[in-house]
Amino acid sequence: MTDRKRVLLVEDDPEMRAVIAAFLSPDNFDVTEADDAKVATQNLSEGGSFDLAIIDFWLGQDHAVSIMDAITSQEYSIPIIMISGGKRGMDLEATAAIADISGAVVFLQKPFRKATFLKAVATALAT
Repeated sequence: MTDRKRVLLVEDDPEMRAVIAAFLSPDNFDVTEADDAKVATQNLSEGGSFDLAIIDFWLGQDHAVSIMDAITSQEYSIPIIMISGGKRGMDLEATAAIADISGAVVFLQKPFRKATFLKAVATALAT
């Protein structure tokens, strides 16, 4: 029997959320999905004990810094993989820098391959 990990997946694009959830084998991961910062924060505050958070930096017109601040606080200290496809007005280098400053362990640029994503998951869980 494997040691299942709990993952909080925060992604506003339902198709991308489905792809990422499918990458995470149901034999190894329990995935809790959220489509915005409010739902993600609610999952955390309702006693969600997660081993990993995977967060899209851009959630609609908003960014994910508030979620990252909550997660990196002592109360919810878990590793974060930040993903982003970019957004007009901010280049990916700036987004990656903000993710790093905000506590992300790994930053992935969309689109990414399954193998690259799973390597990032292994790296984040090893921290």
